[in-house]
Amino acid sequence: MIRSVGIIFQDRNSAGFLAGIRARLNCDATLVDPPAGIGNTRDLPRRQARLAWEYFQKKQVDLVVRLTDADSTRWQDVRRDELKRIPAEASSIWICGVAVENVEQWLCLEPAYLADTLAISKSDLSSPENRVGVIKRAVLMRRHADEDPADVVARLVREAPARVFHRWLSDDALRRFYRDCRDASKRANCDTPNELGDTENE
Repeated sequence: MIRSVGIIFQDRNSAGFLAGIRARLNCDATLVDPPAGIGNTRDLPRRQARLAWEYFQKKQVDLVVRLTDADSTRWQDVRRDELKRIPAEASSIWICGVAVENVEQWLCLEPAYLADTLAISKSDLSSPENRVGVIKRAVLMRRHADEDPADVVARLVREAPARVFHRWLSDDALRRFYRDCRDASKRANCDTPNELGDTENE
């Protein structure tokens, strides 16, 4: 059973994406934020990875999940380099996801759903140069009084219809990240759904 998960993320939208994935996996684990300042850059330096690991060990987490952005770099290269920098003793419970190019672009893999949910025009999402800024502003506008952006993004992911989420999973990087998270859940004997759209990993 996974009771708590240490998470390392670049921004609040990424934190919300992680919370949304947790919900889709029917996971009740507590998400434990890293120490302040760790994980804000695309690349997690070796020293920060060590500090995060020591912190999460004290918190007795069962899993560590890192989510970062590709930022015009091959996601496979970013993932490989990230995993090289983590402490060796953490490797069995450390997952690294890489968004292409960033979490906002993942959310826009099904623009009609995103536009409808954020109450913006689909045409506002058509420009790759402006898309990220448009989404970030719209997320801020959709917050309830007691929410931050992570809550809005978590809701977007959690409430996405199965057909939308399946479309998102056509992205190789997201599919790999989802599969890694689901595999960790299965190893811990968690009862998780399979939204991969086939018999993969059953």
